[in-house]
Amino acid sequence: MARQRVHQASFLSGELDPKILSRVDLAAYGQGLKKARNVIPLNQGGIERRGGTLYRADLGQASRLETFIFNQSQEYIFAFQNTQLKIYSTNGTLLQTITGCAWTTSNLSELNYTQQGDTMIVVHEDFVPQIIQRTGATTFTKSAFSFKQSQNGADTYQPYFKFADDSITLDINTTTAGAGVTCTTSSAYFTSSYVGMKLRYHGSELTVTGYTSPTVVTATLEKDIEIELDEDPFATQQGSGVVKVTHVQHGFSTGDSITISGAEDIFDDTGAGLAQGNLNGTFSITVVDDNHYEFTAAASDTATESVDGGGVRVVISGHPPTTQWDEQVFSSVNGFPKTASFHEQRLFFGGVTALPDGIQASKVADFYNFDVGDAEDSDSVQIQIASDQINEIRHMVSSKVLEIFTNTGEFYLKPPVSKPITPTDIQIIRQSSLGTQLKGMPKRFDGATIFIQNNGKTVREFFYNSGTEDFSSNSISLLSSHLISSPTDNATITSLGDRTEQFYMIVNDDGTLAIFTSQRSEKIAGWMLWTTDGLIESVASTSDTIYVAVKRTVNSVDYYNLEQFSSTSFDLPTDCSVTKTVSGSYQPHGTPLVNGAFTSVTTFIADGFTNAPSQGETFQFGGAGTIFTIQSVTATANLNEYTITINANSTQSDNTALQFITSKVFSGLNATPNLIGKTVYGTSGSEEGGTINYYGDGVVNSNGVVTFDTPASAIDIGLDYTITLHTLPIDATIQGGQLTGHPRKIGKSVVELSSTYNLKINSNDVVIVNPTLNTSGLQSFTGKKEVYTLGYSLEPNLEIQQSAPLPLRILGITTEVYY
Repeated sequence: MARQRVHQASFLSGELDPKILSRVDLAAYGQGLKKARNVIPLNQGGIERRGGTLYRADLGQASRLETFIFNQSQEYIFAFQNTQLKIYSTNGTLLQTITGCAWTTSNLSELNYTQQGDTMIVVHEDFVPQIIQRTGATTFTKSAFSFKQSQNGADTYQPYFKFADDSITLDINTTTAGAGVTCTTSSAYFTSSYVGMKLRYHGSELTVTGYTSPTVVTATLEKDIEIELDEDPFATQQGSGVVKVTHVQHGFSTGDSITISGAEDIFDDTGAGLAQGNLNGTFSITVVDDNHYEFTAAASDTATESVDGGGVRVVISGHPPTTQWDEQVFSSVNGFPKTASFHEQRLFFGGVTALPDGIQASKVADFYNFDVGDAEDSDSVQIQIASDQINEIRHMVSSKVLEIFTNTGEFYLKPPVSKPITPTDIQIIRQSSLGTQLKGMPKRFDGATIFIQNNGKTVREFFYNSGTEDFSSNSISLLSSHLISSPTDNATITSLGDRTEQFYMIVNDDGTLAIFTSQRSEKIAGWMLWTTDGLIESVASTSDTIYVAVKRTVNSVDYYNLEQFSSTSFDLPTDCSVTKTVSGSYQPHGTPLVNGAFTSVTTFIADGFTNAPSQGETFQFGGAGTIFTIQSVTATANLNEYTITINANSTQSDNTALQFITSKVFSGLNATPNLIGKTVYGTSGSEEGGTINYYGDGVVNSNGVVTFDTPASAIDIGLDYTITLHTLPIDATIQGGQLTGHPRKIGKSVVELSSTYNLKINSNDVVIVNPTLNTSGLQSFTGKKEVYTLGYSLEPNLEIQQSAPLPLRILGITTEVYY
């Protein structure tokens, strides 16, 4: 019988897909696991039990969590719910509930947002962008996004677009500002939903006030119609008073009347020619073609030469049927943006339903002003991807450049070299053709932007390569794709207390949390899966803490909790945990009193208990003085009355109160959180190297009371979560090749442990130095443990679990394989 030793010093590749179990040639195989559930691979190579969760608040209903970070000392948890927003402090205190919100349960996972300073803008294609603004340390307001207007209110600086077919013209019945203007299209176009919207006719805004038919609406014209022509639009002929006007797509008919203003003299060098007084005024026109018409100068004035002229601001007043009209982009008719991003001092919107590949950006440092103006560098930018297919913009991410993620591909907005984004010199450049799902906003993580592909199975990184000066979209989930299942939410965290790891987290549709750990510079990358007794519905993180919204079912009733992950299992090793501290204000036995005075005895009768006392518990008479330990308890024939024997003589008067110092029984577990019917575990401890205690487990009764094996003065009570560590089939290279396919067994394993309190291997408990609780707590083990196993297999491996929720850390495993 031959023997081979195999050492695994790193678990940083995490849990690998079962479909690659035979790929022993992969480098990841030597650092991977068959299963890595509820654990954290350490950057140094080891692996440990994940931290538990602390119950923070009752959310009341399904929620989408996001964080609002104003500064490091003022961070908030936003819980988006059906038509409302709950705002919590980081300790779970409900600060404010904002009602009357535009979002509903059905679109929570599709919400997109961007934040700058004290302002968050929330977007979805079904409603007007919403502004959440911090107004004080604990107060926020909500309002609908509104665009800046001119001082007289005649111009609203918002994006406009011609959605109607180019053949459809618009005519109005007056050029004078005011109400009751009739707007008529050449073909059916309008619906009743246009009431309240704005149209633009030759640059003048019309606010629709009434619907008459698919071709006719009534509107208020915000300012007089003025059609400004290009510079020097007049062409004269020597000796003639006929002036030819260049007016592209004018829409007029022969015989129409127009009013001209702003025209300048067209004189020759001697000062003779057409005077401005004879060029301005009201004239009847003769149409030449679609872009030209003619009129005759007044007073029989004639030109002395054939030239172009008229000046720089010739204005025509008239109302011809024209194709030069458009309408507001953001509306109930055309939809609203799917995504928004602050970038380079502009606010960007994208993905409007009716303009899915369009991007609209504000003026520089003027976030509510989308005036395109004269396309100066600081003016609004409005651009479309305009590729060979419709690219529905779903997300935008502000990074070194503005990254654009669509349903069919990944792009970026390329500004001029060494210049910021301007309206006249930008490009949208495609980098890959994969597509991004709407749920789960792309997140910046470890030097790249992580996005979830449309298939709901592939997670990719949009990574900029400075060498090739372009982006790649490589899969980071290829080796662990089985852990990804139609994600609904995601978050990242780069700084956790007491650890160096950073995580990208995905909420799967089955309520699990897939965790990706990465350190690009060290070539560290791996996935694991976290589960709990319930469904994780959303995840968010502040600068150093992870929060989750969890749906837990108790007695067939669903409860929605806000819970906070602890950094390590030394802080907290159980989920949905609550701390109970026995004190004058919290007495889980009720208000027991001495029933009958006694003198210098160790046995007495007390009544008034709501929960029975137990051997080993301690108390004080009257809440002061000597602390007594209960030696035995016997129930009397009377309800809630017991005969108690203590460890020392005492003299007490009738009705003296018993105030407990330690207790085996704990109450209040029927609300915040409700754990009725659940098996819960009692622990205490706060840091590695400190005192760690384990008090056993118990089932919470219908009154919200649980009894543990060992008394405690302060205890963390929570749910266990199963850790599962399965090594890949132990393989080795021998002279004849790989051992794959050979019957073999693991005869002995040497497990390198660090600060470990509990461990099972292949269903057998591994004895830790001192498993019993004493005044200094449990004793952890650091060092090597030898474990012996039996049985041959074609795929021998180790299966590691725990029988109690206590810290566990494995630094490495050495196995002796016999074949």
